[in-house]
Amino acid sequence: MITSKPANSLPAFLAAVSELSKEWKAYWVKKRAEDNELATSWLPWFRGEDNADWISGLALQPRLYWNDFDPKMILEHEQDMRVEFRRRGAQLITERQPIDKWEWYFLMQHYSAPTRLLDWSDAALVGLHFAVSHRGGKDDKHGNADAAVYMLDPWWLNEEAFQEVMPVAQSHQSVGPALPDWEEAKPYLPDEFDNEELGLKCPLAIDPSHFSRRFAAQRSRFTIFGREKDGLKAMAGRAADSHLAKFNLKQEAILDIKRDL
Repeated sequence: MITSKPANSLPAFLAAVSELSKEWKAYWVKKRAEDNELATSWLPWFRGEDNADWISGLALQPRLYWNDFDPKMILEHEQDMRVEFRRRGAQLITERQPIDKWEWYFLMQHYSAPTRLLDWSDAALVGLHFAVSHRGGKDDKHGNADAAVYMLDPWWLNEEAFQEVMPVAQSHQSVGPALPDWEEAKPYLPDEFDNEELGLKCPLAIDPSHFSRRFAAQRSRFTIFGREKDGLKAMAGRAADSHLAKFNLKQEAILDIKRDL
């Protein structure tokens, strides 16, 4: 299940993040005692939601799944949009041209096109910023709703994802967030016009190349989903010790958190 914690001030949020980070990191230090790189490479990820009770259970769902598509047709619809975005999207590029299908896909997410990606950051305060930056004041469209920040252990997520993709990749040597050129990542983004049904269930944590300054500034990370729109929540529900947490920010505390941040 998703661990739920209150965090009704900036100091309380930072203290809760620090406590949970130490707990999760200790798990990996114990499990991978021989991995000397762990001390510097492990980081948790954060995602801010300005409405903690997101309508119709859409929290932690990629935008593509908000549409009422037949699950068997998700990949076909997405590939049509990928082709169209590549045809029209050059006018939006202010930095260098994307060099492969993954960079085009990350750029689609950057411009809010429907994809199977969820945005994360490895910076706790960036996640908190996205949770509270548009809240408070008379124009707050969320009214009395609370806000939330989700915290994810990408190593925990990919441990299961790599096991699922192993028969395809014929490899299970990797740990931590995937890179786009890893064998484990290839089944998650088939080439355009390869309109086969997605076979993978578990989401994958993946690091983008920082070809856009915005990705670098936000310390962007992504999870890419398979055929299950609630794959991340389902995985947390199956786990005896889930490394997915939700920090709840009460509506009455949001303005103070925003000011302090």
